[in-house]
Amino acid sequence: MSSLIKILIVAFLLVIALRKHINLGIAMLVSSVFLGLMFHMKPLDIVSEMVTSVLEVDSLKIIASLTLVMVLEGILREAGFLKDMTGSLRVILRDQRLVAALLPMFIGLLPSAGGALFSAPLVDEITTDLPLSAEKKSFINYWFRHPMELIIPIYPVTIMTSQVLGLPMWRYVSLMFPYFLIVIASGAVVAFRRCPHASLEVQEKPSPTRSDWISMVRGLAPIASVVIATVVAKLDVAIAIGIVILISVLYTRVPARRLVEHLKQAATSNIIPMICGVMAFKGVLETSGAVQGLTESFEILGVSEVTVAFAMPFLVGLLTGHGAATAGVAMPVIAGLRVSGGLADLGLRLIPLAVISGHAGLMISPAHLCFPITVGHFKADFARVSQFVAIAATAGVLVALVFAAIA
Repeated sequence: MSSLIKILIVAFLLVIALRKHINLGIAMLVSSVFLGLMFHMKPLDIVSEMVTSVLEVDSLKIIASLTLVMVLEGILREAGFLKDMTGSLRVILRDQRLVAALLPMFIGLLPSAGGALFSAPLVDEITTDLPLSAEKKSFINYWFRHPMELIIPIYPVTIMTSQVLGLPMWRYVSLMFPYFLIVIASGAVVAFRRCPHASLEVQEKPSPTRSDWISMVRGLAPIASVVIATVVAKLDVAIAIGIVILISVLYTRVPARRLVEHLKQAATSNIIPMICGVMAFKGVLETSGAVQGLTESFEILGVSEVTVAFAMPFLVGLLTGHGAATAGVAMPVIAGLRVSGGLADLGLRLIPLAVISGHAGLMISPAHLCFPITVGHFKADFARVSQFVAIAATAGVLVALVFAAIA
């Protein structure tokens, strides 16, 4: 049995487990064992590799980073920064279309599972006077909720993908930033084509006050600080988030008791088992020889690296609806590919294609939690919203395919 078929079997079983609502971390751990057995690893060797992979420095960095992200999110929500910021947006900006897109985008700065539910009522309210269907409103809320996960270094999928691919965060963000802009532009075209600035019934908005601008800056400052520290100053993500948490605690005067509660909630969440499962799977995938065997299978079949970089992340994202699954299953395969120019060529040609393809599959997937939540809130037609998402997702993938083919 070829390596390709073996990995497809494991991926199929993982999809079934997720459809049965089994915890992603547990599903990945079980898949790691099954993968090792498929590639004739001894049981003790499988367990040893899984433990070693989870306890590696990179894995511990991811756990620390994502735990701190959850603490920061709790502090910012409790302080009301995000609510104040979105409220000020509606006063500062005059174009309702811009506000409708930016509200879910700014709320998307904090990576909550199913977070589209928070922004949906706001989008619904701000678009009341615009001639938009329920399907277009659903698309706006869903699509603009997610561009941030391509470049913001507090997103679990961003942190895990950069670590799995072996890229410093600043390098990863610089590679993906053009595609972040493409995702926003394509979404704007699909959402607001032929949509006017505002209806004639909309009254003149009051001028923004100093308080509105302060709320805007205060809400953006913590996340912007993390981005600047990691991308510009090139600090480690965990260190950057830790510094921002310390400043936020001092500024908001969070009681020590509440800080401990935030830490407890983060430590007991599903995020740590998820990371352990992903990193264990990555370790077994590499040690078992699966990646090397998969590359050989592609060579025998005559499948190009470009095709693999598109298809593998796209299918995993589409089938699972989990960014972490895409990072854990598809990205080690992409990192294992060796093209003519070596690792530098791999980064320039294939990594953006792999990431944007995984993002496209994730966005189209019915298993993506935010998708049914949004469609349900607006009582929209799921098939029609899916068409809008597919059209918008195509732009970034096409650009990445062309770049990968000619670079």
